Amino acid sequence: MAKRKVTVTVDEDLVEAARTLGAESLSGVVNAALIAEIDRRARAAALMRRLEDWDRELGPVGEEAAHAATAAFDDLDAVAAGSPEPASAVPADASPGGTPKAGAA
Repeated sequence: MAKRKVTVTVDEDLVEAARTLGAESLSGVVNAALIAEIDRRARAAALMRRLEDWDRELGPVGEEAAHAATAAFDDLDAVAAGSPEPASAVPADASPGGTPKAGAA
């Protein structure tokens, strides 16, 4: 793939952290970060298009469902951020819908 030389300004502590963690090429680290960010933005745009399609086809999401979805995503963010337990923790013996699994005590 063709390369283009550009100038970027990066926080000094990020450069030090990359070097400390063994990055031999800062260009490689920046390239990998750009790939991840482009992928994240493309996925977000595709999701937004899908949600807009569903709104047109099915109508807008009700307030209760929107609050439930917000709470679910907040819980996922808490888990991803390393919080020991999401705010609306579900028992380990629960199914994905939050109800106890058959035979669970």
